[in-house]
Order: sequence, then C-alpha cells, then structure tokens
Amino acid sequence: MRYRNFKEVIAEAQARRPVKMSIAAAHDLDVLVAVKAAFELGIIEPCLVGDPQRIFELAKEVDFSVEEFPVYPAYSEKENAYIAAKLASDGHVQAIMKGFVNSTPFLKGVLDKDLHLKTGRLISHLSVFDIPGSEQLIYMTDGGINIAPDFQGKKQIILNGVEFLTRIGVDQPRVAILAANERVSEKMPVTVEADELAILVKKESSQPLLIEGPLPLDLAISRESLLHKGLDSELHGMADLLIVPTIEAGNFLGKAITYFARGTMAGIVLGARVPLILNSRSDSAEAKLASIALAVVAASNTSVSV
Repeated sequence: MRYRNFKEVIAEAQARRPVKMSIAAAHDLDVLVAVKAAFELGIIEPCLVGDPQRIFELAKEVDFSVEEFPVYPAYSEKENAYIAAKLASDGHVQAIMKGFVNSTPFLKGVLDKDLHLKTGRLISHLSVFDIPGSEQLIYMTDGGINIAPDFQGKKQIILNGVEFLTRIGVDQPRVAILAANERVSEKMPVTVEADELAILVKKESSQPLLIEGPLPLDLAISRESLLHKGLDSELHGMADLLIVPTIEAGNFLGKAITYFARGTMAGIVLGARVPLILNSRSDSAEAKLASIALAVVAASNTSVSV
C-alpha cells in the first residue's frame, strides 16, 4: 500500500481502533483544535497533560468538551513532558504528542532514565509530505533532530524510517540516499558514504526494501530524468523515502516543499517505543491532524518499536 495523500492515511486510521494518546502541555489552542478533529474522527482517545484551567478555557473557545477526558495537572515544560511520557511508559497510552512545550524538554522527558521508552536506537525525525500533483506521499529523514550523524547514526536513521514505512503498510519501501551526483567519487565523500550505506542497510535490514545511493533528487523522484540521462534504477524514479546527507539539506528541502510547492508536512519522531508527534507551532491544523493519523496507524502494532 502506498498512500497518495493524507486523506488516505486518515481513512486508514479511522478503520482501526482509536489510539490512546497523551498530549504534553495541551493548553494550546492550535493543538486542541487538532486533538478535537482527531477525536471527532474517532482515531484517538486523548489524555491531556497541562494547566487544567487553561485547557478548559481554550477548549471552550473551540467548542470542545474535554470534561470526559483525563486531565493531568502540569505547569513546567519538564513536568508536562515527563508526565506525558510516563503515561506511555506505564502502558496507559500508545503515542505521545508535543503540545505547548519546546522540542528539547519534550524529548528529554521521553528519554528519561527512569522511564521505559528507550529502545537503544538513535532517535530520528521523519517528515512526510503531501505535495500537490504528486502521485504519492514522500517521506524524508532526518532534517529535524540529528545535526551531524556519523555513518552508524545514518544507518540507524535509515532503518528507523524503513521500519516505520513498513509498519504503516508501505510494501518494500523504495529508499534513495541523496547526494549531488550519482557517481561515486572520493572527491565527493558523501557519495562514497551513500554507496557504503546502501550496501550495508540492504544486508542488515530485517524488512524487504529497495535502496540505492548515491542518487541526486531528480533521479530519485523522476522517471523522466532517468530516461533523459539513459540510466537504470531499481527505484524507477519513484522513491518513497529520501535520506538527506545533513540536517541543513533536510531543512532546506522540507521548507522548499512547503513554501514553494505548497506541500503539507507531517512529522513523526522514531526510535522510541511509541510514536512521537513533534509538530512545529507554525504547522497548520491539517498538518497536526496528519501527524496524529500517521502515529495512530503506526501505533496499531505496539509490539515493535518505532
């Protein structure tokens, strides 16, 4: 299965049982709008962590009756993040969403040594793009968390992404390790690394996949570009998952898609025992809802870490 857009992901989430989800610092209007939409679609059962007075005031503004949901009082960023994470660690929820809390304390809460959400894997960020005119969703990693991962770190980032795509139903994910050129050259070290990563991941992945690298972006996503250059590729210009060489490359690519191509970006953090929803405050309610839906589909099988 390959999702063409976020509407199909939401429909898939609706076909499954609702997932219990904790929201760290739920006292935020935009977050509550997204949580309300997800609840009304029948895909989540929220557990709200934060300032109770503010939660009830803001919920009233958006006509969201939250009295029926558990509310866990928390006032500092550290407290909000820890309580939301502890709910997951104790098995009360199957996913965690970042609310009105910064990313660093949110992730520190998840990785707290007293909890049981670590898997031994590197935590990494996966961006998912619904792009007008595109035949399918495009996934990209890691343009959000790991600043300068080494070779082993990049291998884990790729494996995280492949596992996630497999879990949401993408058959044999097509993975492109991006570089500026498809030729392996020592003058361009990133091409050498991409070639070595592709070989190693193909050997070590427990999931069926197609992986190539190095590949420039056009050859990864455009069949016409391959034909024009007379090149063969197992991916056939239809990559699902794009692996960027640096966080800067991922940041630029993601913002180019959202600002120039008018794409919508959802975000999921991988590597913990439950999916983590890590949206930016500037993200639209549509983007937040898409992230929730992706987490719901992934969390339907909590026996395997994401």
